Amino acid sequence: ETAKIVMQFLAYASGAASSHADSIQARILRTQPILESFGNAVTMRNSNSSRFGKYNRVFFESSGALVDAGITTYLLESSRVVVHGDKERTYHCFYEMLRGLDEERLAALGLERSKRYRLLTSAGGTPLEGFEERDAANFGRLCDSFRTMGMDEPSIQNMFQVLAGLIHLGDLEQQDDEEPERSEDDGEPVQVSDTAIDWAAKLLGMDADEL
Repeated sequence: ETAKIVMQFLAYASGAASSHADSIQARILRTQPILESFGNAVTMRNSNSSRFGKYNRVFFESSGALVDAGITTYLLESSRVVVHGDKERTYHCFYEMLRGLDEERLAALGLERSKRYRLLTSAGGTPLEGFEERDAANFGRLCDSFRTMGMDEPSIQNMFQVLAGLIHLGDLEQQDDEEPERSEDDGEPVQVSDTAIDWAAKLLGMDADEL
């Protein structure tokens, strides 16, 4: 939020009233929903906690007018994609996709809106509820931001396809509800879900047997 206010002030103070400057400002401001969806998550203390670092740069010409800007991201908490604490969530983008896509598109990705996916549940196996409306609204904001940044529809859909593939990857291991959680190094063989393998391979462009 602070970055948005600073950006607006710098554009105003520089006297940047051209359509080019307006376009730069709009694109920088519209990156925020993308960064939040793919870099923010629900934690115990914050429902929109940033899990990465961000460095903003703005460039001015000799007259002081805004001419360019850029954002560098770093130190993303990548482990949160596959594991997160109780009463926490992984990154918003997964939940927003499940809430925002229509039923036809979800079916094409092998997903169900109400199904419990291992990647999206907390360490205790319970999904964190109460964010459904926000996720649906933020999905529309995310798609608008993609378009503002110049992404075409096939590129946007390809991104959701990768997210869906990751969700299926999280369900590769079959486990009965009554079985205790396995440790990763217990040496015991595990059964895998053929359905999850087939969907993950299809969506990620991989060979199911090699996967």
